[in-house]
Amino acid sequence: MGTRLKRLLLCLLTVASMTVSGSVYADGDDNTADKVNAAETAAEDGYEASKRSETVEKAELSAEDAEKYLRKIDSCDGYDVYFKSSDYDDIMWESVGGKPESKKDYTSEQQLIADKISELKKLGELVIINSMSGKAAASFNKGRSCDEGVLYVSEAGRYFLIIDEDFSRVIRLREIVSSLDSSYAFISADGKTLELLDKDMKITDKSFLYSGTEDGKRVYKSSDGSFAWLTADGRHYLGAYRYSAESDRLRMIVDDRSASFGIENKENGYIWWSSPLEASQDRIATGLVADELRSSNMLRYGIPMSRSGNNMLRSANGKDCDIAVSDIENGIRIVYDYTEAGFTVPVEYTIEDDHLRASVRVSEIVESNPANIATEMTVLGSFGAASDKEEGYFVIPDGCGVLVRFNNKRCFQNNVYQQRVYGNDVTAVPQNRGAVTEQIYLPVYGIVKEGNALLAVAAKGDSNAYITANVSEQSKSSYNICNFTFILRGTDSFYMSGNSHDKYTVFESGSIRSDDIEMLYYPLSGNDADYTGIAARYRQYLTMEKGVAVKSREDNAPLYLDLYGGVMKKKPIFGIPLSMKTSVTSYEQAAEIISSLRDRGVDNMVVSYNNWTGDGIKNKVDTGAKPSGKLGGRREFRDLTDLLDECGYNFYPVSDNRNFRSGNGYFSFTDTAVRISGSYSRIVSYDRAYGIPDGFRKNLSLLSPGYYGEVLGGISESYSKAGLNGVSLASLTTSLYGDYGKKKISRARAERLVEEGYAAVNESLEGGILAEGANAYALPYVSHITGVPMSSSRFDLFDEDIPFYQIVMHGVIPYSTEAVNGSPDPEVLLLMAAATGSSPSYDMIYEETNVLKDTELDGLYYANYRYNIERAAEQYVLLEPLLSEVSDSFITGYRRDGDVITTVYSNGKRVVTDLEGRTVQWDGGNISLDTQP
Repeated sequence: MGTRLKRLLLCLLTVASMTVSGSVYADGDDNTADKVNAAETAAEDGYEASKRSETVEKAELSAEDAEKYLRKIDSCDGYDVYFKSSDYDDIMWESVGGKPESKKDYTSEQQLIADKISELKKLGELVIINSMSGKAAASFNKGRSCDEGVLYVSEAGRYFLIIDEDFSRVIRLREIVSSLDSSYAFISADGKTLELLDKDMKITDKSFLYSGTEDGKRVYKSSDGSFAWLTADGRHYLGAYRYSAESDRLRMIVDDRSASFGIENKENGYIWWSSPLEASQDRIATGLVADELRSSNMLRYGIPMSRSGNNMLRSANGKDCDIAVSDIENGIRIVYDYTEAGFTVPVEYTIEDDHLRASVRVSEIVESNPANIATEMTVLGSFGAASDKEEGYFVIPDGCGVLVRFNNKRCFQNNVYQQRVYGNDVTAVPQNRGAVTEQIYLPVYGIVKEGNALLAVAAKGDSNAYITANVSEQSKSSYNICNFTFILRGTDSFYMSGNSHDKYTVFESGSIRSDDIEMLYYPLSGNDADYTGIAARYRQYLTMEKGVAVKSREDNAPLYLDLYGGVMKKKPIFGIPLSMKTSVTSYEQAAEIISSLRDRGVDNMVVSYNNWTGDGIKNKVDTGAKPSGKLGGRREFRDLTDLLDECGYNFYPVSDNRNFRSGNGYFSFTDTAVRISGSYSRIVSYDRAYGIPDGFRKNLSLLSPGYYGEVLGGISESYSKAGLNGVSLASLTTSLYGDYGKKKISRARAERLVEEGYAAVNESLEGGILAEGANAYALPYVSHITGVPMSSSRFDLFDEDIPFYQIVMHGVIPYSTEAVNGSPDPEVLLLMAAATGSSPSYDMIYEETNVLKDTELDGLYYANYRYNIERAAEQYVLLEPLLSEVSDSFITGYRRDGDVITTVYSNGKRVVTDLEGRTVQWDGGNISLDTQP
């Protein structure tokens, strides 16, 4: 089709549209030409119309028939208004001598009347005729009395009119702005007046007068100070707002009708919206997706009797939800009433200094339908959503951290990004091993767009939160979206008769036991409007509000050494294979490794020691701090600790009690965490090749969180009595799970229990806790963090890894890389350590690694100290001068251009790392890996 023909058709279509709704706006310009030009440009740009359609009036009547058969009441704004009396058919038959008894007796004139009566029967009580086209625009059924007379709303809801009580005069006629945007917003023909009907469509609720254009929007103002916005062309209704709570930095703008709101940054006037203003007109979204975009609250519920758990309620869908907005101190309270499904959810949104707080008290959620149970909730799911016309990115704390750029065209992936904060609940052991991914350690995400940024923090409910992110098109809309969803009740699956096809879903029983939900949103601008600014604001939140004390010290950059003592290994005894304790690094050998590193210039070290007790080697619950005789006994262990004290090294013996075997008063049939399905949670060893359970290895049990206090209290007491200053709790600082049996411990309660245990350990042990990775709730209690990842999970959706975790933590808590000698590319890891201020870490054992074959430590095939000690010392000596100079400084800038990374610290140091050139340069020093052997 040629361009001229396209333009002609578009003009004809637009003129036809204007015949029905031709309005001349308040500034005196007929907007017909603007609409034609906009439609023409959209077609040439390949713009797609919305998948959703405006409502259509189906009235059919000519002006001639209206004049002949109906009573004309009045004319208004280009329309003639006609009244159809209740006895219209009797009157029409009388005009032709009455109605014959049989249709066979109809004359041609009577047949015509019969046909006209049939046509009029389809119309309502009133009909409006467009005076330009001579055709019916709409019909109206029964009206309702109002203060001004009688109010009628057309059958498709596109018009309302008010006539006097005598049906002799039309007081006013209004046409809807857009039925996709709102069923309640109507505009006058001259564009000067905007009116809202109440939600029952019975009375006019509010009136606004045109006051001009501002920021590309038509602005209408009411006498009470509220205002409404239309798009510049007047075709779309954006909302009716009032100013609500405010602080020195922020101001809330509220639409009471839709429960949407904006948070205005007073510093620059930028507004972060709870839902995209033009979501209803999205050209990609279906009706359900458009409702999700416009919803400030979504609730998923399950129906236990039918094993159904994927039922979604959307607050923007009037059929699903009734909404009530009320003012409270510093904000608003919105009650979402999902009447038909039987749920009532109150949410409070308040302004507090530099942030918005959204909070849900779980105890106030009402479940009135016993057949339905709430399972998940998404609050402000579209907050800060970015259209496909905007540039920017999401910051997601997956592993080290990652950027997802808007509109990155990675929508060929069917699944959106969705990962649970603090990792999956390990009680639900999968049938097969899933993909190896990093986890989310920090309950945050960020948005950067249009010179502004937003930090979102799950301050409460983080134990049951997951982060979802998707880009335009992948989101089934033209918007890029990132949000938190909170699990109210967990689910699990069980399999009937051992058949993997007979899968049934079961729900966590009883009342909702998840924590209250609380989200904080921090708008940022200026120099803070990037991912380093987001990280800096979260760092401030941790240190000022969450009690994370600064542990980093000046000129302090240790080498982290992780040693492994013993392991259970099958050995033939009289031809019978028995599992025996086997030493891989005795106390004396550990001392030899440490001395060798010291002699090679390593003057600062943090040492952890795994499987150093007999119970630890045997995977029993280990709280006794009793050195293993197999590794040398008490005397040799004391010699080791004396050496560490003499050198001034920090020592953190490991007590890993998450997975256990029966013994020491803890038994697999009484003290194991229970799954939601009711079965015991056994930790499965998977076959490396096929990812299926390895039938040759005995499964371990998962310790119930109900014993955290007892176990951590025992560690505190025994380690303190043994003269040990610190402890490593291994996986307990990165693993969060519940016990859904008789103990009824949710992840939220488990988080509180483990925090209480951490506090007890810190109170007893001066050196505190060394964490092998640390979830955010553990940060107030740890003194060192090892194994901080240098990469993300590298999902296809991701664009670029960033050291978000490191930017947050540098200068607060000392941390290390993952084991350099376990890396497939140790040189790159060292360069990244320099770029992120990370101390190097090494795994070592004394014996040859073939002794580890067919043991739980067989993954340490790289760890023999003889092949690592020289290189570890050299690499430490190489990095230490740089790392010491910045050890107590925050990272204030981080930028990667190709293979060149520039890192800026708060003390002014600027470090340039060239991954390709294998060099590091900073003020006062440089490193070249090419010069190393």
